[in-house]
Amino acid sequence: MRRRSFLATTTTLALPLAGCVRPDYGSLTMASMASDAAIARRHAEDLDALPPDSRALVRDAIDGETPTRADTGPPFDADRPFEDDGAFYDIGYEVVERRSATQYDLQIDYDPVAEPSSVVAYADLPAVDRRALSRLLPPPAEPPTGRGFDVDVADTYLDDTESVLVPEPEYEAVSYDGTAYRVGVGGSREIEVDRYQYSADRIADSPAAFGRQLRERYLFTLSGLPEAEREIVLAAADEGYYPDSPNRAFRSLTERLGSHEPVRSTADTGHWLVRYDGRIYWAELSTPGETMP
Repeated sequence: MRRRSFLATTTTLALPLAGCVRPDYGSLTMASMASDAAIARRHAEDLDALPPDSRALVRDAIDGETPTRADTGPPFDADRPFEDDGAFYDIGYEVVERRSATQYDLQIDYDPVAEPSSVVAYADLPAVDRRALSRLLPPPAEPPTGRGFDVDVADTYLDDTESVLVPEPEYEAVSYDGTAYRVGVGGSREIEVDRYQYSADRIADSPAAFGRQLRERYLFTLSGLPEAEREIVLAAADEGYYPDSPNRAFRSLTERLGSHEPVRSTADTGHWLVRYDGRIYWAELSTPGETMP
């Protein structure tokens, strides 16, 4: 079974200044961690922030239901643990079946149909059809309204799926919030899909226990720093350090952090647990264009 616990994605933005884009030379922020529980919650992913389908999948896995999803790739890949009722869980998956499926190009016409020959309410569609149309309905704030179908999306159906939209729509239109929109199928192709079975592994019984795991594995001490690097650390612990140009002290501190195992990292951002001057910090270092450990 594939499990991943300590990897995530963070994006750093370049801020506009005086009508131009400020070059991004990286940044360092250091947030004080008052307890092991604070460390745990800093690292864990927010279950409530997930899209509804992913949230339901994770919830079912935590409840021990081993939910499955079929797709051409993992429909959900958990990079960090989740907290639920005080405990922490890794979410993993394994491929349990490979099957043939058909991918259809579903189409919609955003010009409302006043009197369709047949119509079905979106809420009454089979679950697979609601999922397929969820990227088309509700309509965008300013939908395209040219002649014929305006937008199409590709969606995958297993061969034994019960649908009223494919291979040919059984209704001329689908109604959403009282408005009917014409739907169709533009094309199709045969593909192979995997069925992914998800499960949850309880890794800690409390925030304090999980935070202690992280602290014992990743914490290291920053000491013996040259004055220029100490000034960077103090700025990072205050409001963050954002250099205006490349400098040797920041480069040296970057290399110092990079010599230790991060709690998690991406191509240009790393997260470490550091002790400095007797206090524990969550350090987030961004170095655009460079590869983090």
